[in-house]
Amino acid sequence: MTDSRSPETLSGCRAEARRLRNHLRDADPRRFEAAARRFAAAGLGVQGERSRVRLKDALVVVAAEQGFDSWLALKRAFEARRPAFHTPRHHSLLNRWFTDHAEARASLDAHGGFLLPFGEQFFVTESEGIRDLGLDPDDPDWGAVGHDLACPRDAAASARLCERRRKAIAAGIGPPTRGAEPRR
Repeated sequence: MTDSRSPETLSGCRAEARRLRNHLRDADPRRFEAAARRFAAAGLGVQGERSRVRLKDALVVVAAEQGFDSWLALKRAFEARRPAFHTPRHHSLLNRWFTDHAEARASLDAHGGFLLPFGEQFFVTESEGIRDLGLDPDDPDWGAVGHDLACPRDAAASARLCERRRKAIAAGIGPPTRGAEPRR
């Protein structure tokens, strides 16, 4: 992106696309020109009435700025970064759910557990939930990441935990997608 902001989440990319579209519609000529340059750099000219530019066009621009050919490619890349850390069995556990990472982190700090991402949400689970994922809750990498895979302190430890989760998914431990039926 032209101002070096690189959204770290898919929702951040969507928010940036909305901001870009709004700047394109803005009465401020500087914002309009900057937005128009971003569209042009992505190979999309702003033609016709600028109020008709759709969000999906701005999503394509944000994806191009991130080095992807399409919004779908960007979305798939975000999804591939981190394997699923939730199984249907987690619904029967007493997890603490949050929409805000800071609140989830405060709960983790106060009550312990393991903070995991779930789409754009977060949940804190206990050792049993980690074992259900095919992972070892006593693995030293959990300490290295601060028991927080949504915002890990150590990127290498996070990558190792994610790789172990991918292997567990490949071995059939914990369904890889939300809503899948548990193994019987």
